[in-house]
Parts: sequence; C-alpha cells; structure tokens
Amino acid sequence: MTEDTKTKTKKEPKRANKLTNARIKKEIEFLQSMFAGIDDEDKKSLVNSLVEEAAFLKVACFQAKEELKKEGLTTETVNASQKFVKAHPSATIYEKYSRQYTAIIHSLIEYLPPKEKKNISRLAALRNG
Repeated sequence: MTEDTKTKTKKEPKRANKLTNARIKKEIEFLQSMFAGIDDEDKKSLVNSLVEEAAFLKVACFQAKEELKKEGLTTETVNASQKFVKAHPSATIYEKYSRQYTAIIHSLIEYLPPKEKKNISRLAALRNG
C-alpha cells in the first residue's frame, strides 16, 4: 500500500522567447536600409544607435503583445487570503516600450534622406500629360 503522497505541481507552459538576437538583427537591417543614403558620418553613427534601440524596442513590444494575446490584459494575484486583479506585467512593458519606440521613430524620421526622383521616360511624360 504505497501511495504517492507528493502533491503534483502544475507547471506553467514555457513562454516562447520572441526577443532573440536574430529578430533584432533582422529589424536593424530593415531600418538601416532606409537610412543608407546618409553621407555624414556623425549623423550616420547617431542614426545607427537610434536604429539599434528602435529595433530592440520593436521586438520587445512584439514579445509583450504576443503574451497579452495569450494570457489576457489582467492577471490575478494572491496575497495570503486576498485575491487581486491587476494589469498583466506585459501590458505595462508594452505601454512603456511602445512610447519609447514611437519617440525614437519620430527622431529617426527627421534623418530620412530625401527620396530620389525616378527618371521618367519622355514617352511616359508625354502620355501622362
């Protein structure tokens, strides 16, 4: 009559980590391609540091957003015999990081190089009026 008297603990499923170096690097490359036309080295180094920060924040926001979709906006906290419903920690992270990301993107927009006009053939120019 040996019974297993140990209580089984419910394991939480492991969270998928979307905040990886590969995702951040991909976002950096995407953003840097927009600023390839900057010639001034000082501006380029400033833009590169802002791009790296923006890439991290975007991927972190993506991670927080995915967790919010899975787990919801609120979570229940138990403190002794009391239960509290509060905002999910990912909601706080998402809010904070998205504000920082928006501010950095606004800064980066000022450094965007002007777009080059595409050469239009004479025939196309005549046709379009």
